[in-house]
Amino acid sequence: GTKLGVLLLVLAAILLFAGCTQPSPVTQTTPAPTATTAAPTLTPTASAANETLKTELASLAAGFAKEIDGQALAAVLKEGPNSTAFAGVLGQLKAFKERDPRIAYVYTLEQQNGTVMFIVDAHYGHPDASQYLEVYDDAPIELKTPVTAPMGAGPYTDKWGTFYSGYAPVDAGSNATVILIGVDVVA
Repeated sequence: GTKLGVLLLVLAAILLFAGCTQPSPVTQTTPAPTATTAAPTLTPTASAANETLKTELASLAAGFAKEIDGQALAAVLKEGPNSTAFAGVLGQLKAFKERDPRIAYVYTLEQQNGTVMFIVDAHYGHPDASQYLEVYDDAPIELKTPVTAPMGAGPYTDKWGTFYSGYAPVDAGSNATVILIGVDVVA
């Protein structure tokens, strides 16, 4: 009997100190928070959210850039849109687009002497697709200089809409031009 009594006292003490007891029937009222007593709340700014999205898109583009067949992309530049290399790259881009429902467009670009041109677009064959070697006149400012590392851009507006984008260089061998993969989400 004594062991049981001690055990119950220890258990009661643990529950008391852990705050696991029933509340007392006496209710206490606390004043409503005022402007001077309310705790400050932190909400992320739109700018911080934009930067997070751009970083995420740059990372997504970098992952796609590692997976895409860079040698096939280099071949597309030599052989054109009727080549088997073009069909292979197009298939990869369509598969990339299917991975994330937020993605509006996935495409490849060539940067050469300050000019940006489309190579393969996952929307190839659709009315809203970019065309093979179409000059990207209203490219975001971030594409005016060669892209050497994954980066995010936006929001910017072009003839297709307003987007946030991620870009990453693709290793296409010893090519004199910069080849990129681009990933767009609607802003």
